[in-house]
Amino acid sequence: MGVPEAEAPWTVPYLPVDPADLGCTYEAVIRVNSQSGKGGIAHLLQLHHGLDLPQDMRPDFSRTVQRATDDSGLEASPKDLWELFRSTYLAPGEEGPLTLASWSTSEPVPGEHRVRCDLGGGGTADGRGCHEGSGNGPLAAFADALAAAGHPVDILGYAGHALAPGPDSAAVAYVRCRIDGATYWGAGQETSVLMASVRAVLSAVDRAKREAR
Repeated sequence: MGVPEAEAPWTVPYLPVDPADLGCTYEAVIRVNSQSGKGGIAHLLQLHHGLDLPQDMRPDFSRTVQRATDDSGLEASPKDLWELFRSTYLAPGEEGPLTLASWSTSEPVPGEHRVRCDLGGGGTADGRGCHEGSGNGPLAAFADALAAAGHPVDILGYAGHALAPGPDSAAVAYVRCRIDGATYWGAGQETSVLMASVRAVLSAVDRAKREAR
């Protein structure tokens, strides 16, 4: 910049640039590779797939994206980001190793919820079969049922939203859980936020089980 070396140190001014001034949109200048920031990744997921990742989940997913782009040496498209999100967070809660065959919830008295669930996958010693739990909400009761099945989990954080406007929209939920002293994120997509939340907790449990193998 024409500053003599003898006059260093000096600061480099960073000028804010509106992508419109360059004749393109903000989305067009986001390029996802191993050096990408979590903000741009989250923006593309929201823009193209309706996912609004919680702020403290974004670093976790960003590390997944960085590993994938490091391995491939390529940039990740919005479609690639969705597939990474699906395989990392949604698939474990749907495909196992611990699966949810059925579940029901009731509220015998105000503020006391009970859950009955039928768990599959693994063997009998791995919690397969019907289990019941109780708590101050359906999700807490489900966590209690998982503990009864031999899979204790503490739910540390939760967020959920519809994927599109309208009553028929699918819902997605995100949960942060503590399992065996470590923190795991899970996500679920279903017809209701509650059912998506149950899938999300199961996803976190299954991610922990897979990592322990």
